[in-house]
Amino acid sequence: MKKGLFLFADYYDATTASRRVLLSTKHIFDEIDFVYWARLGTHRKKVEQIYDGINFSVFDKTAKPRSLGVLTLFLSFQFWLLQQLLKKKPKFVVAFTFYTIFPALIYKYFFKWNCKVIYDPRDYVAVSFRINKIVAFCVKFVDNIFIKLSNFVIFPDRQYFIHYGIFHLPKEKYLIIPNSAENIYDQVVNNDIYLKYNLPKDKFIIPILGYFSETRGEKILFELIQRKQHNLFFLFAGDIRDQNHLDFFKNNADNVVFIDKVPYLDALSIMHQSILVPQLYDPETKNNVYAMPTKYYDCLMIGTPVIVSNGQIDVANEIKENNFGWVIDYYDTDSLENCINRLISNPNLIDKEAMKKFFLKNYDYNIFKVKLEEVYKKFLN
Repeated sequence: MKKGLFLFADYYDATTASRRVLLSTKHIFDEIDFVYWARLGTHRKKVEQIYDGINFSVFDKTAKPRSLGVLTLFLSFQFWLLQQLLKKKPKFVVAFTFYTIFPALIYKYFFKWNCKVIYDPRDYVAVSFRINKIVAFCVKFVDNIFIKLSNFVIFPDRQYFIHYGIFHLPKEKYLIIPNSAENIYDQVVNNDIYLKYNLPKDKFIIPILGYFSETRGEKILFELIQRKQHNLFFLFAGDIRDQNHLDFFKNNADNVVFIDKVPYLDALSIMHQSILVPQLYDPETKNNVYAMPTKYYDCLMIGTPVIVSNGQIDVANEIKENNFGWVIDYYDTDSLENCINRLISNPNLIDKEAMKKFFLKNYDYNIFKVKLEEVYKKFLN
């Protein structure tokens, strides 16, 4: 029997990574286990159809964000993951992000040496946050050790080979797959999110979906919200834990709504009905310089303009070269407001059909999923 064990350091549907895996490889497994951390302390009550048949194991303890309790809880999570591995005795493990790979490698090298461990880091942890340079180097070194010790690595881009990598990796050791998505545009246009989420039809929606923090445009977006432009409506959705953010939403309820986590199809439909999608990443964080935001691919698929920060080099260059949106300074609220109003005045400034064609040619996940399937099959056999 071919079994797959997948480790997540957050809700399994917090990113499109789990969808990517199931679209490529669900058919090659007889049994799939998702082991994840329910960061808000509650299990997913509604499971999307794509996750039917999956076995779930949940770590549901929680602590206040950025508190000492988070560190203690993280260590508990590591120990819990190892316990799950010892209990389930898998021969094939995929560890998503830096926060799950250590228990997987401990299990492999100390308890089941023939277990195959695939590391899918998603982001480059040592350069994804504002941390002390010495600490960052130590984390980078440890992460490189994890990469070296894994049987195989799935990278989202070439950053490892530009600035992050310490060790040489042979070509048969890794695969680069963008955090893209499959083309489901026909489903998106037939999904009525106005009725489902009671959204105003007389205002222009600005969606901020998924992970949100001070390095994801907090200052510029909050400033724009507080200007109270009457025809703008800001929609936040995701597993937001920061009480300061939740309080801000409540205090600006006349032009802001927060609706928790939404299914992937609904998220796409919300972005499709939006005037544009901000993907404003702080370029002082090195990972943001080279990373292509997941929702950039989503926006290409559905034809919604994107706005990013100067310094997000790769995505900014592609947007400017193809006229898919705008590039502004990270803290320039006036420019953000101006871009939105220009698009409101002339919706045809951006060629939405060109965006969709570009996606199908370059980023449709069907281009990449066969390669991932081949990797999984190689280590399952």
